[in-house]
Amino acid sequence: MKREEGYRQVMFVLVMVFCTYIPVSAYSSDAIGWYEQGNALMKNKNYTQAVEEYNHAIMLEPGYFEAWNQKADALNRAQQFSEALAASDHVIELKSDFVQGWINRGYILYNLGRYDEELKAYETAITIDPASPEAWFNKGYSLAGMKRYDEAIAAFDKVQELDPTFPNLAANKRIAEQNRDAITPLHIKYAPVIAVVVIFLIGSIVWYIAVRKKYENE
Repeated sequence: MKREEGYRQVMFVLVMVFCTYIPVSAYSSDAIGWYEQGNALMKNKNYTQAVEEYNHAIMLEPGYFEAWNQKADALNRAQQFSEALAASDHVIELKSDFVQGWINRGYILYNLGRYDEELKAYETAITIDPASPEAWFNKGYSLAGMKRYDEAIAAFDKVQELDPTFPNLAANKRIAEQNRDAITPLHIKYAPVIAVVVIFLIGSIVWYIAVRKKYENE
């Protein structure tokens, strides 16, 4: 009897350990199915129908923040910007530390022309995950749009550090550098050269005066 009781205890412990490591989905399989159908429609650029699929998922699981985020993205791509922002509000309410939710919110705010808020959205994403190259890239893109080119280049440098293969990184950094150089006044752009020339001229004048005095004294 003792052996049987011990066997039962061991089996109970094993079952508990096994259950602990079984991945448990937060959402129903039906909701996930609608979500995945929406994603497939997004790939085919069928944004209006994708919104409907995400709505089905959300009806089944109102707390499905990923579905809310994808719905916001689909609405944004369909140029329904106000509706997209409203969906984004739900994402942030449900999960305020969802990095992709903040990045997606930045895209929507850009399309609404709310550029200061767009930048803040990317900065919030970076605060949550400082190692997100996508958040840093979009921050750089936003800063470049504000003509804050030095800050934009610094953000692109951070992307380079995190992910050297990030798409369109080199091109956007080059554009930011070109735009910065185009608006930089000549006296600032060539300040080092001007400084060298001035020093040379001053030195030449000093030398000339010294030589002249020497000959005059002779």
